[in-house]
Amino acid sequence: MTESLSVSMIIIGDEILNGRTTDLNGTWLTKYLFQRGLQFKSMRFIRDNVDEINNALTAALNDSDIVITSGGIGPTLDDKTKNTLANYFGKKIVESGDVANIVTENYVRFGRTWTKETNHYHFFPEDFVATPNPKGLAPGITYFSPEKKLVMAGPGVPREFTEIVEQEFFPLIKKYFAERFEDNFQTVIRTQGVPEEKIFFELCPTLWSDLEKFGKVSSLPHTIGIDIVISYHGDEKSHLVTQQKIKDLIMSTPLKDNVWQWGNVSVAELVLDKAKNKKCTFAFAESCTGGLASSKMTDLSGSSAVFHGGIISYDNSVKENVLKVKSQTLKDFGAVSIETATEMAIGVRDLLKVDYAVSISGIAGPTGGTPEKPKGTVAIGFASKDKSGAHLYLFPGDRIRLKDRFSDKALLTLLELMD
Repeated sequence: MTESLSVSMIIIGDEILNGRTTDLNGTWLTKYLFQRGLQFKSMRFIRDNVDEINNALTAALNDSDIVITSGGIGPTLDDKTKNTLANYFGKKIVESGDVANIVTENYVRFGRTWTKETNHYHFFPEDFVATPNPKGLAPGITYFSPEKKLVMAGPGVPREFTEIVEQEFFPLIKKYFAERFEDNFQTVIRTQGVPEEKIFFELCPTLWSDLEKFGKVSSLPHTIGIDIVISYHGDEKSHLVTQQKIKDLIMSTPLKDNVWQWGNVSVAELVLDKAKNKKCTFAFAESCTGGLASSKMTDLSGSSAVFHGGIISYDNSVKENVLKVKSQTLKDFGAVSIETATEMAIGVRDLLKVDYAVSISGIAGPTGGTPEKPKGTVAIGFASKDKSGAHLYLFPGDRIRLKDRFSDKALLTLLELMD
């Protein structure tokens, strides 16, 4: 097996280093490349400064086969990234008709007309290759050096960066490194309800070494559990064989009861697909999550076909007056309880006339916890035509992380409720 191609990233932008903008491209790229079997070696954050770009390029090219930059490819003639790349490799900036054609097409996609008098996109380093920008105006910049190093400069805007990497840069990686590139496959095992150390040291002490027989193993904590990822090279036929062997192995271990998905689809997407297939409807009653579960569903196109809505019952008065939770229930058991969560789920199901309903009532902290119900405690209720009830869980994390965990657990509860 050939050695995996290595990639380093350089993120250019004063606005990132001074805190005015948060970088999203680096996080996205690490996941994207991991799924495709490329080895991510390093990530550098630098100012839009010639010396810093030069130093970062030298270090990154020593690290890796491929260097990808984001930011600093704007429309002005003195753009630092484009000019610095040209100077670094001893190339001149020249006016290019081919690049002008790409820029013209970029503008046409936005219903605009490009004129060379308004910017200098068409001035480009000689011997470099320009690529279209599917979501923006500035063309991508690529150069394959005599030393067989590939440098690719993309825009800093996340929606532009992700599209140009997927549609333009990655096909070029496969082209320039055709002799070394191998299709990468992954089998993803998504678990819940059991921590990482318990999986590998108590339930299945030989699992890691057993899985390494198939490929590279990674264990990735997620909002509601642990994702175990096995990466390997091959073709579609060998992938299916390997995947089945891994499934057979997992199903012969105690971990089988904790597996909720074979794959890497979000729980919200699974809920949407199942509800559409069953032609059923659902709703949420949310307290501590403030509508986050509903938001995750409405992030998905087509959710209106099955998702009817939600009630944010943050205050107990809303639980009582809108969801019809009994005041005695709240008095005897509290808002974060199996009893209250059950009545919340029944209440929202009756109110919105849906097939299934799930409720969330918890303590996201940092205040509000007690020794009996510490921060991270959540009650997830459920209701359908045939059954209703709730379960109490305890999760770690800060307030924002806990809201994310609570909402994903509620979505998983809904997924299981629809079985």
